[in-house]
Amino acid sequence: MEVVYSYANFGRDSIDFLVQKGVKGIVLAGVGDGNTTDEALEGLADAAKKGIAVVRSTRTGSGIVARNMEVDDDKLGLIASNELNPQKSRVLLMLALTQTKDPKKLQEIFNTY
Repeated sequence: MEVVYSYANFGRDSIDFLVQKGVKGIVLAGVGDGNTTDEALEGLADAAKKGIAVVRSTRTGSGIVARNMEVDDDKLGLIASNELNPQKSRVLLMLALTQTKDPKKLQEIFNTY
């Protein structure tokens, strides 16, 4: 379970490396509404297609990462963290993956907790 932080010109190399290493989940500490660069989003979507749970969170001090607001989570297979920061999102994802790997069910867990 890894947290990746977004920044200007963030590429997909580190995401691809984590996928290659066999991580079960990735939490994006994104900007604003859990957003990142197009290249990184492409890498995260590819990771999700391979069955890796990908959660979008924000690295800002507060705010909500709402589903399908700036990013089409449904299309990309991503999970929105709602009010959880990246660290709390990582812990919840670790726990949730002991119950399911289904992104829709994982999203329900994030909606609940």
